[in-house]
Amino acid sequence: MTPIVAVELVLAVALALMVALILYVWLRRRWIAGGKPLMLCAISAGQHSRWRLGLARISGDRLDWFSVVGPSPRPAHSWVRHELDLGAPQRLPDAVPGLPPDAVCVTGRSTSHDWELAMSPAAYTAVRAWLESSPPGYNVNVA
Repeated sequence: MTPIVAVELVLAVALALMVALILYVWLRRRWIAGGKPLMLCAISAGQHSRWRLGLARISGDRLDWFSVVGPSPRPAHSWVRHELDLGAPQRLPDAVPGLPPDAVCVTGRSTSHDWELAMSPAAYTAVRAWLESSPPGYNVNVA
């Protein structure tokens, strides 16, 4: 095998791997969405932890958070609506890469632990409205 053929073969394999990676990222994002709304959202385990960029999905009675760069199609964090409590939104002291400059930070509490979410004001409004609405089939006949 000549050196030029070897280089062409290596480049072809590298190109095929890049196309496969892009295809996987696209398919993973489609799988995560599953026809439900997605929003860009960062999570932090506490005040001194770093922010991890991800996608938040509202699905029925669950709020799921998926890492942007992770290979898993399963949520890294998942909270049930009735176990979830969100605090008031606050301005972020430092910008989070990937989020809009007007992003807000909100402290969340669940039965298992506390954490912080950073998201756009519109995404916060959507999550707050979902959290305050009644779950499907619960108190349907309230007048």
